Amino acid sequence: MQFAITTYYRVEFLPPVIAFVAEIARCLGASPKEVSELSMASEEAGAYIIARYPSDGLAEQFEVSCQVEPDGLRVAFSNMGLPVNPEGLPKYEVSQPEETIDGLGLFLIEKLVDEFDFVNRGREGWRTVLFKRLARPKQLVQDAQTADAGTPATREKLQVQIAGLEHVPGIVELAYRNYGYSYSKELFYYANQLQAAMTDGRVTSYIALNAQNRVAGQMAILRSPETPDVAEYGALMVQPEYRRSMGLLHLVKAVARTTKDPVTAPAIGEANLVTTHTQSQKVSSLFNFAPMGLKLSVHDRARFLKLAEQADDQRETLLHAITANRPVEPFALYCPTPHREITRRLFGNAELPAEIQSESDGAPEASALKVDRHAEDGFAILSLMIPGRNFARVLRKQLFELEADGMKTVLVRVPGWMPQPADLEDEARALRLFFSGWVAQGPEQWWLQYTRLYSQRFDFDRIQLADPVAIELQTYVAQCFQEAVFA
Repeated sequence: MQFAITTYYRVEFLPPVIAFVAEIARCLGASPKEVSELSMASEEAGAYIIARYPSDGLAEQFEVSCQVEPDGLRVAFSNMGLPVNPEGLPKYEVSQPEETIDGLGLFLIEKLVDEFDFVNRGREGWRTVLFKRLARPKQLVQDAQTADAGTPATREKLQVQIAGLEHVPGIVELAYRNYGYSYSKELFYYANQLQAAMTDGRVTSYIALNAQNRVAGQMAILRSPETPDVAEYGALMVQPEYRRSMGLLHLVKAVARTTKDPVTAPAIGEANLVTTHTQSQKVSSLFNFAPMGLKLSVHDRARFLKLAEQADDQRETLLHAITANRPVEPFALYCPTPHREITRRLFGNAELPAEIQSESDGAPEASALKVDRHAEDGFAILSLMIPGRNFARVLRKQLFELEADGMKTVLVRVPGWMPQPADLEDEARALRLFFSGWVAQGPEQWWLQYTRLYSQRFDFDRIQLADPVAIELQTYVAQCFQEAVFA
């Protein structure tokens, strides 16, 4: 657990820092004597940093953080002031107080805390670190893995229904209780936007209500005007204490029944399933989802509250899976020769009658490109709306611009329902683009998806998958990555 405050390099702004450290220590169970000692040490450390800052102190700020440890409190002052020479620090001598007065502040810090150190962080400046051991530290945090074990909520009956506008505040709160503020579908953090989406039909939300009529779980069907024949099933979230409840299963089954209605169901249902764990992939088996592609490294990982997960700083990869809700007539699908076998495997597994076609030299000269940027996620989608003969030049220019703008992942989509340039695969390899599957535009229209990764180390072995065909796809995409990037 960590707390932090920033302030300016001015003595008049030092009292809030001292009060901040003192109040954190008091919350942790520090005695009045321990609070006083930490306050005095923090005042001396802050004063030393401020005195060594070369300008008036109003242009920049420094940070003070309090790190809670099992036996005490660690206080760190991070600053960009003058470098510290540990060997040349002034020493205070009790026998010569006037001659060594410059070292009195550091002398007091050493006497008031259990650990005191200066840490050189190179271009990030210096950190002054104090640690104070507490005699009776208060235990503030309950073990996240056992906090909800064995609660009556697991046996409570939940009522499943379609959400009304009156349930929107409960859904927004549920998103926070599941993910904090780390969920990628930001719509579920804004009550007014979610209400508008539910009103115009872009979102249909199914909820599970507990005995107190509070929203305990939710799953949604999300539609987009750009793909009227495709709807996404997702946004599954459940209060942590209900994650073992049968109500979750009833909620998912209710959505599954709705999506099989031949009148109201979309032609294609899709899901973008996280791969940092396999729970949602296993739940999706109720919808007969078939894997079609991998969307690699699309955003930072969502943080599932009170769910034990393996520590992993790799960005989130999504498994793109689909289910056909009505019969589909045979359709032409243009695919580069190297990827025909895996493509037949994917579409055959999904029971979609794709008739694989060869590349063509009949493409027009000019290409048309659509760019969708998600700057906050370092992610972009390039859709080659018309794959003309100049596609490589157009893509090269746009990929360069996206890399310069700091994008970490770019998905390049080529319409599989249009004839493709004969040199598509060769040019893709030259641009370090690699095959990563197919994405639905409609039941008879599919995007051939390539991926380009920038400024990151990507480990395919950290992708967790449950479906055997999805594992085959992962192996194939990893091979394509190796060939495109390292060959």
